[in-house]
Amino acid sequence: MKVRKIYVSWRKGRGDRRLLIGVIERTVQEGITFHYIKENVELAKNEGFKDYPGFPIEFDKKYQENNLDIFGLRLLPSDRPDYKKYLDFWEARDVKDKFALLALTQGILPTDNFEFLGFYNPDKKIKFVTDICGLTYLELPKNTVLPGDRLVYEREQSEHAYEKTAIKVFKGNNHIGYIKNIHNHPFLKSKNPLKLTVKSIDQNGMIRQIFVLVEYSRF
Repeated sequence: MKVRKIYVSWRKGRGDRRLLIGVIERTVQEGITFHYIKENVELAKNEGFKDYPGFPIEFDKKYQENNLDIFGLRLLPSDRPDYKKYLDFWEARDVKDKFALLALTQGILPTDNFEFLGFYNPDKKIKFVTDICGLTYLELPKNTVLPGDRLVYEREQSEHAYEKTAIKVFKGNNHIGYIKNIHNHPFLKSKNPLKLTVKSIDQNGMIRQIFVLVEYSRF
């Protein structure tokens, strides 16, 4: 599964909307580059966004030097004792390439509000972990879903352009959330169904996060 593009997402806080503020791309001609998405950055500024550390906002600039070194700081160091567990969770056991690792792990840190969303094309090798969005509003009770549960999905039926790309996720007939923007791309483009399996849950009285494994379904 090749990844050539990663979108950088930012949100003010839990439950707030995610805004795609920039794109990291890898090409043969230019190597790894980063640039801001002007219209989304302007929206994010209204909600308190400043910039991504190390990249002052310049809309006409394409950053090229040391990009992977800066973004690679979001990856867990390979000498950590829990590194193997980290790779196992994100289905990245045999991945050595930092760019692909950044996409697969989403570069998630507990200290900020950024996420790195790989742009995946649908093929038979597709396999990645994502977390379901919309849980803040749905307020699902504890144990609504369990690790190992198979989930189903459908495209949102709406007249609004933005909602037409929304992918709703269900356990049986129970709506439990949505696939995140960018990660919804293979669901929209795949000619074959994708398999969704609950991998991990963060919950107390209510479900806070649901991580699911997305992979090609042969059936």
